[in-house]
Amino acid sequence: MRGLMLLLIVVLGACSDPPVHKGKVTDRWGKALAGVTVAYTGSPKQLVTASDGTFTIPIQKKEIKIRVGKPGYIKSTAKLQTRDEGSPEKIEFSLYPNPETSGFYAVTSSAYSPVVSMPVKTLGTEIRAFNGLVDKGGVRLSGAKPIEFVFSSEASRTELLRLGLQLHKLKFVQTDTLPGVLGETEVKLNLWVADETVPFDLEALETDDDYKLQTRETLEPGVYAFHTQNLLTDLDMEGFDKLPAEMRVAFPFEVR
Repeated sequence: MRGLMLLLIVVLGACSDPPVHKGKVTDRWGKALAGVTVAYTGSPKQLVTASDGTFTIPIQKKEIKIRVGKPGYIKSTAKLQTRDEGSPEKIEFSLYPNPETSGFYAVTSSAYSPVVSMPVKTLGTEIRAFNGLVDKGGVRLSGAKPIEFVFSSEASRTELLRLGLQLHKLKFVQTDTLPGVLGETEVKLNLWVADETVPFDLEALETDDDYKLQTRETLEPGVYAFHTQNLLTDLDMEGFDKLPAEMRVAFPFEVR
């Protein structure tokens, strides 16, 4: 009888499902994504996520790379480490929607919010000038935590660094003085001009033209703007005039 019980235990053990890694794919806001293609090194087959965004991969004996993707979303890759002991590792992916057009997109609590470009205006003389924005735009964001953006551009990371992508907090200047033939003269500006540099991190995503930007700290209430080529900080009117009108733009948003 005892031998029969041992045989039964062995048979039941052989019939149990082999251990697997469980994974799940959601969008950036935690919504489960069905129909996502899942591929991993060492397997010629591709998996597809279920209606709840889940998938399983057999336990691996060596480190593998897993890549997930779905039309309309930016692909993502992760490494899966081997584990000799303990429960199988859980794998989670969060996919960003692929922007339809180039530009800046603030990642809000539920969706993208496009940051519309605004023309940069210059007022001044050959001696000194002010560059700024007449309009602060219509994007309003929460400053409760560091703000995240998806930036879509055909420029490479190296080109973006050469163009000097910057983020500044702005201040509104109603009047100031400019040097004229009679000396310093008070003039009306009514411009949002650069005040403080705001540090951020730039990370290339797994496409040829998408990046993730995130401020390193929470932002105080106020108006901010992304810009390149020192558009909001350079007081050289001659250099400003050389730029095509289409490139004399900044991307403002307001933090509340």
